[in-house]
Amino acid sequence: MGKEKINNLLIVGYTGSGKSTLANVLSGTDDFEEYSSQIFKKKEFIWKGTKYNVVDTNGIGKEITCEKIEEIIHLIPEGISQILFVIDGKFTTEGILGTFILESDIADYITIVRTKFSNFKNESACKKDREDLCKKSEKICKLCENIVYVDNPPTKITVYDEDDEETIEINKKRREKSKKILLEHLEKVCHKLKMWDNLRPVILQFLRTTNYI
Repeated sequence: MGKEKINNLLIVGYTGSGKSTLANVLSGTDDFEEYSSQIFKKKEFIWKGTKYNVVDTNGIGKEITCEKIEEIIHLIPEGISQILFVIDGKFTTEGILGTFILESDIADYITIVRTKFSNFKNESACKKDREDLCKKSEKICKLCENIVYVDNPPTKITVYDEDDEETIEINKKRREKSKKILLEHLEKVCHKLKMWDNLRPVILQFLRTTNYI
């Protein structure tokens, strides 16, 4: 029998962008907290018979050290399948990605996940937003094909009446739809990083440079 295929997903993004919520939606849990003091958390889930490990980087802030980043990467020693770079409406391409990431081989292994996008099911709205991003920065155009739009509204809200219960059910459906859209994308692009030993220092430098883990 062949070795079991595992897709390792490393989630990065600034605090408040929705990365921990995304990790919860993907894993089908509530184990990830946006403002947790825990540096990182790993959770396994299975989708369509394929095992995934999702790793959320958290609690590092600006105190980024090689040791902390090494600890994250040691958590998935077999390699990263895809880096999910979580952004929302506050995203600035020049400020976050810069030239470093786009001039390295790592760009082929990044999916930008645009969160809090209410029209995520509207292809025309997604296309327009993608075009607007490309207009803001020529550098980001290299990654435009790997932008996935999702919306993960809260499901933990106080219930006062039937309207609140209905809102929760609607939000659950939106989260499930978002999960399906992202995982269908990852099915097509997920593959273990080639030359992991060579790209590992590139990833370390990327994480240290951006300060958004």
